[in-house]
Amino acid sequence: MAETTTRERKLIQYLNEAYGKEKQLETVLQAQIKLVKSLDRKTIVKRLQDHLKETKAQARGLEKRIKQLGGKAEAANVPGPDIASDAVSAVTSAANKAMAAAKGPVQALRGTSPADNVLRNLRDAFWNEAEEIAHYNVIEAVADQLGDKDTAKLAREFRRQEERMQNFLSKQLPSLVKEVIKAEVPAKERKPAAATTSARSSSRRTTTSRAKKTSGTTSRAKKASGTSSRAKAASGTSSRAKASGGSSRSAASRSTSSRSRSSGSTSRAKSSGSSSSRSRKSSS
Repeated sequence: MAETTTRERKLIQYLNEAYGKEKQLETVLQAQIKLVKSLDRKTIVKRLQDHLKETKAQARGLEKRIKQLGGKAEAANVPGPDIASDAVSAVTSAANKAMAAAKGPVQALRGTSPADNVLRNLRDAFWNEAEEIAHYNVIEAVADQLGDKDTAKLAREFRRQEERMQNFLSKQLPSLVKEVIKAEVPAKERKPAAATTSARSSSRRTTTSRAKKTSGTTSRAKKASGTSSRAKAASGTSSRAKASGGSSRSAASRSTSSRSRSSGSTSRAKSSGSSSSRSRKSSS
């Protein structure tokens, strides 16, 4: 058998880390399925069962690709590109299997109620999917950089499966939270945050509305006051104009009267002169 290259050993390292995670989750998923079955959550049970099949298929696919690269599939997280010796691999593999087996029973022991157990397990399942997605993102990127199209394609396919599972879990969490609250929190202590927020928003809207109305009333009052002032000013101007007009007419009247009196005096003077002239003629 040909000795593996540094390039192949680096790919095998990351593939083995993903392989170890998949083997660990096989045991965890089996425990979760049993737990959820006891609560009659058929939709979740069915999806977990389907994903267990996917997980086993992924482990087989990773094992096959590792062998094609000249390595040996082991659930080991050994740093560096070097392949662990058979003795180290055997010890590490046994440790990983023991850890996976130990995690199974733990899934059913830590919640404060059956609903809380399911919520906590699916929360952890969501986190596990995120870890697996990260594994496959790294494997794809490394394979792309090293020109390994087959490994990159495998990582892409498995990542999409994990993303679909994580999306399913994300949709289940809100309803599970409601079940936990209903089971463990007294009804009088439940108050959705949305209702509180809505009440505060309504109060703010009412206060703002009143402020706007007050502002509008004040503006209208100011406008009315301004109109009244302008009206008064116009009235004052009109009064002054009338007074001025009256004074002008009085002056004109006085002038006319004066001219009339002057004309009368002239006429009387002329008449007197005419009479005197006639008197002198008559005397002659």
